Amino acid sequence: MMASGSRIDITMSAPQLGKSLMLAQWLLAGAWQDGGRYPHWPSWWCAPTFEQARQGFLRYLVEPARTAGILRSNTESVPLKAELVNGSTIEARSWDRPNGLYGPTVARIAVDEIGLITREARKAMFSRVRETLIHGLGQIRGAGNVQEVGGEAEAMYQSAEGGRPGWTCRTWTWRDRALAAPCGCDVTGLEIEDHAKHHPDCHRGIYLTGLSEEREDLGDSEFRQLYEAEWVDYSALPVYTFDRAIHVDADRASYDPTLPVEISADFNVDPMSWILGQHHGDLAWDFDEIIIPGGATTDEACTEFICRYPDRVTPVVVYGDASGASRKTTSKRSDYDIIRQRFRDYYRSVSFEVPAANPAVVQRINSVNARHRNAAGTVRYWVHPRCKHLIRDRIRVSWRPGTREIDKRDKSLTHASDAADYRLVRLYPVRTRNRTVSRRPTGPYSDPILSETF
Repeated sequence: MMASGSRIDITMSAPQLGKSLMLAQWLLAGAWQDGGRYPHWPSWWCAPTFEQARQGFLRYLVEPARTAGILRSNTESVPLKAELVNGSTIEARSWDRPNGLYGPTVARIAVDEIGLITREARKAMFSRVRETLIHGLGQIRGAGNVQEVGGEAEAMYQSAEGGRPGWTCRTWTWRDRALAAPCGCDVTGLEIEDHAKHHPDCHRGIYLTGLSEEREDLGDSEFRQLYEAEWVDYSALPVYTFDRAIHVDADRASYDPTLPVEISADFNVDPMSWILGQHHGDLAWDFDEIIIPGGATTDEACTEFICRYPDRVTPVVVYGDASGASRKTTSKRSDYDIIRQRFRDYYRSVSFEVPAANPAVVQRINSVNARHRNAAGTVRYWVHPRCKHLIRDRIRVSWRPGTREIDKRDKSLTHASDAADYRLVRLYPVRTRNRTVSRRPTGPYSDPILSETF
């Protein structure tokens, strides 16, 4: 990218490969080479949000310029601006404030997290460099992780990949990162993946060992999108990893009386949907479902559960929709209050594992896909054939066209799968693209609601 002579240059990258630092070095180098000849044409550092723009601006531009002795002054609040000792200026902008992308003519633009760029942001940025192109400036460099399938970043990348004049693109994957890591083992002939097995303590081996853990936690498409820098179409089905021939298994999903029964509840009135499951270590299964149509109440679902599983010594753990903790306008009791009252004098122990707020849909779906089959091809979840509504949901529930939101227009679908998913994402959260979500520690429930065990 530093040596590229293209007008538009795009790098789609796996995480933690130094793309933001590279962008900033390119921008600083260009501003320094300007030599203050264009005082009215600043260079821009752009990011999706103001806070992202501010952090990248201060970390990757201001501090290196100060260390190099070429920074004359800078601001740390709006307007974010740095002036170099040669008179050139660099400004930071974000596209969560579209009006901020219009105004001055710009010498060059570095776009951080380009995978999140919007069409409006792209149009605004391109309009700012048309004048400076005449003077041999006006280059735009973008780098980021693969994000929205079918979005503006993918369209830009495809234009460059298709040979559009003046456009260049590339990808950096986990393989590039591994090859760049010094090995120091003086061993030849090893496939790159084998370093983690044979040389786990070298720099390359440490990186690949961590990557193996990522493969375990992520679904195949999620891993390919994040670490292979591919735009992977998740197709129409959210749980695209479900395979009836593999996951519907009466033996693997049978009820084990030595383990707690885990209720995962969706409190839709019609139908009321409870999925009953268990887990042991890294393996989970659903062995039964309680589906009551026709305006059923939580109290009726409790009665049905007690009839099916009357063993009083069985521990019960309740998962489910965070909204079930809300009091109803017609009652002072929440759905979980009702379960607590019905079960507390019947079962040996009842505990609640309910979050303060439901996780994002995409986070939940990523977790479920990784359970069904992760990037390493490992299956760690099964469902019993008697869970007919849940199986039907896995086959028929789809994304709403043009979105990454679950299509809920068919009122007979989604309730069983929603219920099952609340438990899986609570037990096995996955790492997301921009931050690491650690596994929930075992032990007492720690969220601020429903934290009692009795």
